[in-house]
Amino acid sequence: MFETVTLDIATADFPSETELATVQAPELARLIEGGVTSLAALLGKPSEKVRAQLGKAAGIKDFASADIEDLREAARTLRVRLNAPSVRTAPKPPRMQRPTGMGQLPVPRTVKQAAIAMSCGLCADPIKAGEIIGRTRDPKNSRLHKAMGWLCQHCLYERREKPRRRDVLLRMFHHLFANSAVDLNAHECAVLRTWLLEDPDIEKTPSWQGDPLTTTVVRLQTSQQEEKATTWIAVPTARTIIHVLHKCAAVPAPAEAELLTAIVQHLHEWDTNPQGIERRRHGSGPAFHAQVLQTTACPSVLSERGGPFDLHHAPPPVTEKETADADGA
Repeated sequence: MFETVTLDIATADFPSETELATVQAPELARLIEGGVTSLAALLGKPSEKVRAQLGKAAGIKDFASADIEDLREAARTLRVRLNAPSVRTAPKPPRMQRPTGMGQLPVPRTVKQAAIAMSCGLCADPIKAGEIIGRTRDPKNSRLHKAMGWLCQHCLYERREKPRRRDVLLRMFHHLFANSAVDLNAHECAVLRTWLLEDPDIEKTPSWQGDPLTTTVVRLQTSQQEEKATTWIAVPTARTIIHVLHKCAAVPAPAEAELLTAIVQHLHEWDTNPQGIERRRHGSGPAFHAQVLQTTACPSVLSERGGPFDLHHAPPPVTEKETADADGA
């Protein structure tokens, strides 16, 4: 169905966003090649020129090495162009002001305007056509972390400077996914501490009774006051926090409630392995977690996106010795 796109079906029948979500990379590549040929015929231009314009519009330098998320964005862009061949390439997105200090995230690999409405590859927020989207650079450890899809402007620039509660939850989930302690900066510590203190009965929850978080709350306050770039929360404590927040009454919005429920579900599945995944093939770490997540009987926004993702660690502060060494170099 997706192998060839002819002039007869090169408009509204080009695969929709829902259909594109199920197409794998080889089929996408064939789909794009057929779409480029059809668009070139509609415009009366050489296919090579149309392909180059498409790559620029979709943020792709080399189609041969593009991953599935890049190919999907190319297909989205093609769909817009095939339905309106006279539409010019979208204007270059404005240069974004990045936060400084501990809230700063690495420079994105590519930034553009969304070709069509979609959802963020991290927080799942809806994105309107024309809004800023981008992709982060490939993770340093590709064996541990997976590349994220197209992110909304907030997740691309502000999630560590102006964290929402679900940003903190997502950070905790992906650290636990990777079998890692959770790294929070002062902004994130402030958000988490406020949330933990909202419900006066939170200390009565079974999870708090089994693993009191009093010391952790004090650490979060200290990190906030001292504006620490990094505060590590141990894996058992992070899991307790998730379960405590899930049981307390102070859940402010459906988005947080849905996300907490999904995290608790997947933590339980990692513990119980209801699908019977062979541990000898995947071990008990991130590879096993990914397989359980992929085969879950109850898909969620988390299982749809996969992972684990590298959500960035703040660089360690420069010491006086390092500064002196740099001055003397």
